[in-house]
Amino acid sequence: MTLPRINQQHLLLSIILGVVGLLINCFPIQFFANVQFVLGNTMTVIAAVLLGPWYAFVTAMMASTGLMLVWDSPHVYLFFGLEALFLGYARRHDIYALYADAAYWLLIGAPMVYLYAVLLMDIPPSHLGFIISKQGINGLIYTSLASLLILAIPKLWFLKDKVKDRHRRQLSAQLTYFFTLMVTLTLLFSALIFNFYSLERQQVMLKQNMTEAVVHISTAAQNHIENHKAVIQNTANQLNLMADTPEQWQAILSSLHQSYPSFISMLIADPAANIVNASPLSRLLSIQKQQQSINIKDREYFIESFYNQRFFVSSAFLGRGFGNDAIIAMSAPFYLDEQHTKIAGIIEGSFDLSHFSYIDQVNKYSTDESVVMVDEQNQIIYASEKLAFKPLSQFNFVINKGVYRANLDLINIHNTTSIVPEYIYTHRELNNGWTVYILKEFSPLLKLAEEQMFSSFILLLILLVCTFYISTKLSTLLTVPLEAVANQFSQPDTGKASTIDENSPKEVFSLYQRLVTSKQQLVAHQLELEQTVANRTAELEKANIKLTELVDRDPLTGLYNRRYAERKFGELLDFCLRSEQAITVVLLDLDLFKRVNDNYGHLAGDECLRNVSQLMQTYFKRDIDIVARYGGEEFLLILPLSNALHIEQHLNGFREALSQLNITSPEDKQSFKVTVSIGAITANADYNVQLDKWIKVADDNLYQAKQQGRNRTIINIISD
Repeated sequence: MTLPRINQQHLLLSIILGVVGLLINCFPIQFFANVQFVLGNTMTVIAAVLLGPWYAFVTAMMASTGLMLVWDSPHVYLFFGLEALFLGYARRHDIYALYADAAYWLLIGAPMVYLYAVLLMDIPPSHLGFIISKQGINGLIYTSLASLLILAIPKLWFLKDKVKDRHRRQLSAQLTYFFTLMVTLTLLFSALIFNFYSLERQQVMLKQNMTEAVVHISTAAQNHIENHKAVIQNTANQLNLMADTPEQWQAILSSLHQSYPSFISMLIADPAANIVNASPLSRLLSIQKQQQSINIKDREYFIESFYNQRFFVSSAFLGRGFGNDAIIAMSAPFYLDEQHTKIAGIIEGSFDLSHFSYIDQVNKYSTDESVVMVDEQNQIIYASEKLAFKPLSQFNFVINKGVYRANLDLINIHNTTSIVPEYIYTHRELNNGWTVYILKEFSPLLKLAEEQMFSSFILLLILLVCTFYISTKLSTLLTVPLEAVANQFSQPDTGKASTIDENSPKEVFSLYQRLVTSKQQLVAHQLELEQTVANRTAELEKANIKLTELVDRDPLTGLYNRRYAERKFGELLDFCLRSEQAITVVLLDLDLFKRVNDNYGHLAGDECLRNVSQLMQTYFKRDIDIVARYGGEEFLLILPLSNALHIEQHLNGFREALSQLNITSPEDKQSFKVTVSIGAITANADYNVQLDKWIKVADDNLYQAKQQGRNRTIINIISD
């Protein structure tokens, strides 16, 4: 494929458009998620429509650089570069830009976006429809804007040397396209604005619901923990009253455990850290069969409650002894005396973290939300089952601040390197330093946006088809009467009745009546015009003859001018060559002519030139002689068929006659005389074909005549 010759102005314009597009694309307009409107590509479409494919390609590369800086994704060069070439070649085939761009994204762009997203991007399949549809809508927006800008800015529409239509477009097609553009932009912006505010409301409601949910769940969890802490503290107070009757401890412990099943186990340890009572009792008896006693002196909950004599809540850990479940230990001391000076033992409850599953059940706000509760060390206390987190594992997450725009907090917990957010989240910290997270998958919201955009796109296509049909009919309604008017006046009068009547549109009928009147007036004036043309033609011929004379003659002296003499020299030279005759070229210059102007005035100078000219015409009066004013006070003679023996005498005769001529000044009527210096050359016609060579010799002789005292003739007679 051969590249066209580069038009420097078009290249400069394409670069300017590219720079403007680059600057605009550095600030893409964010809509929702990863939808960004790249209005800088409007410049690419303008270049494609006005300048053709290769200049549009230059513009596209520069405009795409702005997107590359923002997105750091080289695919923009491929997608938008091909789009520029496609639109440019479509323009050369008289296809409107909007139709061509819709075809590009449907047939080429969409498959390429799909392959790129599947092969090179870490994007879930559920997002592909959204990504593809947003590219097509983007293309329709900036192509429509570009087409309207070209129509609205006369300097663009009437750009010199722009791409021309191969075939003249019909008015109906132009009107249809214009209506389609307007409807496309109107519907697109209306749909996008509606979708934007709809998604905004969805996000506000979603954020409000999640905030209420996290408050509700965190409050429930806080109360649940506080209730169980109160149970342990109240039981310790009850044991204070029965510290001297240890045989009753087991009954109290078993009854309490039945009322609070969230404790996976409960126990009482004596001052020696031996477990003396436990619930369920069967677990204690089973362990006692294997060993004499269970000692918990190394347990943190025993140390804190027994030695530091305080109520204690541990961090989450895996239990041992009574099981290896994920638990937190709540313990408190109880005393033998009222003064709390002598400790009777401690009571401990192992709170089963899996019992936090009840908070999912009490979450009345949404069934598609997940809950994660972490302790102060970011260990997972509880996580909804569908998240598949192990208890006491670290809750690792990344706050998503990528290209997806939303008025919500976004987070990634499974694929922390993905640019696609996984969850919307909100969180709240409990009094004990724990944190409750509410997670909601981001994809349903994106799916909603996709459905809205897809619905808008389908509605747009349906309305565009309807608009195209209606605008075609409307265009036909407007153009058919005009075509009928054109046919009526472009064809000979056949006597047939006109198809234009009172049922035609008012403007068309008015135009028809004016044309009929104008036609009658034209016929009435036709004969008069023909006669006028004949008269003017005759006058023009006379004027042309006079104009020819004026062009060839000097207006002051009536002599031929230098241009005429130079033009005629070739003819005279050919004439003398055929007859093998000599030709004489003479330059004459009036001596001290400046004194005439200085002494008698410029009018006297003009009078002098006229008198000299008249005398020359009487001395050189053959029809073949050329007497011309060469310039100023210089004259040129071309004398064919010269006699070399008599030419000098003839020139001197003129010179002497001029010296005796009395010239009267028109202003003061004073008389004066002038003399002339003459330089000449006489030679055979084959001396030289260029008049300048002849004039050069004559001018040199004229110079010698001036140097030798003026009023003399110097002539070279060349016989060879």
